[in-house]
Amino acid sequence: MNRTFKPYLPGVLALITEEVNQDAAIKLAMARGGRQIYIPKTPTPNGALAKIVGEENAAAIIKLLGSGNVIIPTGNYGGETGRRQRIAALLDQGMSHAEIAAEVDVHVRTVERVAALLSGGRQQDFFL
Repeated sequence: MNRTFKPYLPGVLALITEEVNQDAAIKLAMARGGRQIYIPKTPTPNGALAKIVGEENAAAIIKLLGSGNVIIPTGNYGGETGRRQRIAALLDQGMSHAEIAAEVDVHVRTVERVAALLSGGRQQDFFL
């Protein structure tokens, strides 16, 4: 069975996907998701950003975002918490459990468990 992974790239990752390319956004999410990265004023071949996405993409990201510290979201690269947050967001949008399972690439039972946790009033502890 050959399944295609469907990346969820929120916030700055979505911007990078639109303006630079999806591959660079995915590499950044995988390498630094949930953490901060420093974007330099000018790209350097040995800089952290260039090592992750390549010099050409690093230059495009610098042009897009400017320099400074940026927190990179995890998207659905953030393990169980990332998937649960995505499921919660899609439930809020009114998608069916089956649609969410296909979108997030999880079993429909996982979606049902998340929905039950959210409706059971335990949402505060949900993302800890």
